[in-house]
Amino acid sequence: MRWSGYLMSFLLGVPVAHAGDVPLSLESAVEQALRSAPQLDARAEGADAARSLTVSAGRLPDPQLILGVDNLPVSGPDALSATRDAMTMRKVGLMQEFPSARKRRLQRERAEAEAGVADAELQQSRLEVARDVAAAWIRRATAEVSLRELMALEPEVALQADTVRAAVASGRSTTAEALAADTEVGQFANRILQMRSEIRKATLDLGRWIDVDPSQPLAAMPSFDELPTPAAALLASADQQGPMLPYESRMAAARAEVDLADAERRPDWSAELVFAKRAPDLSNMVMLQFRVGLPLFTRHRQDPVVSARHADLRRLEAERATALRAYTTELKQMLADWELLGSQIRRYERDLLPLARERSRAALAAYGAGRGELRAVLEARRQEIEFVLDHARLQGERGRDWAFLRFASPLQVRF
Repeated sequence: MRWSGYLMSFLLGVPVAHAGDVPLSLESAVEQALRSAPQLDARAEGADAARSLTVSAGRLPDPQLILGVDNLPVSGPDALSATRDAMTMRKVGLMQEFPSARKRRLQRERAEAEAGVADAELQQSRLEVARDVAAAWIRRATAEVSLRELMALEPEVALQADTVRAAVASGRSTTAEALAADTEVGQFANRILQMRSEIRKATLDLGRWIDVDPSQPLAAMPSFDELPTPAAALLASADQQGPMLPYESRMAAARAEVDLADAERRPDWSAELVFAKRAPDLSNMVMLQFRVGLPLFTRHRQDPVVSARHADLRRLEAERATALRAYTTELKQMLADWELLGSQIRRYERDLLPLARERSRAALAAYGAGRGELRAVLEARRQEIEFVLDHARLQGERGRDWAFLRFASPLQVRF
């Protein structure tokens, strides 16, 4: 029975309520998406991998085992014998490289910065998912509001057609006018079918983000008249929002790369400790030696790398500045659109919709009394329907702007 209800919901484009169904709120949909979105799992695994690399970063390299034979004769009576010639030694030892403490510190800083990039990208993805699922929820919610408002007009559209038929029966109207009224009824029915189709599409889009049944009833739409963060605070913190989040860690990693390239101008060193075994009647030996790198040609080796890393850092700084300008502009446009749409919606609710309803009723009453024309009735009704749909469209657009601003910062999302 439950699956048949879901099928009916999908075919008709409206949710079918079941006993025990809890309306799905916008915040609940966002929380569900943040728990189950596979792209967030992928980002989280990448962040875990980056954090794991910080454990090994900056450690001393693994020691190397040394095995060999020195002075092995290859000709004469002692050829290939490791015990007959006095100079032959079988040796075993260890070699350890010792990069500078500065270089190892910078390697740790670079790994931590790269882990910070992965964490910031995870936060950015969570914000994007929150915005997308909120937009999908709002799309379905506004489509359902539009459908309800259209359905509320259905009795009046039917009354309009009945009034025209009565006028035709009394001889006050022509058959052509009756056909025109019936055409309006058919077009109105098509509007309802289109809105049901929009609800189906919005439900499928919402189901892409959440694990629960997407056709369950929705809770009431939240008010889009208030932002959780004032506009001035949003603009002041633009560099800590959405697409700007990874840049600080990327720049920290780039600075660590610059310092690492510069550290290559300083030599590293290594030590070898070797035990050498000689013939049985000869003394065994121990060898200790140190090796130090000689960066003598820095102009052609290390300096170009340092210059390249500096160029990478400057490029990243320029990219951040460009991204911040673009995002700040987008944020200002969203705030301006949100405010403008609010004014337009209030005007529809205060003036346009009430006047359109009164005009439709007045035109129909005048026509029924024989004092008006059918053309005026049809035109008034079309305009009322258009105002209803425009009002719902504006609500949806403002809701999407609100969702963009609502989920602009990671501080506004429960991670």
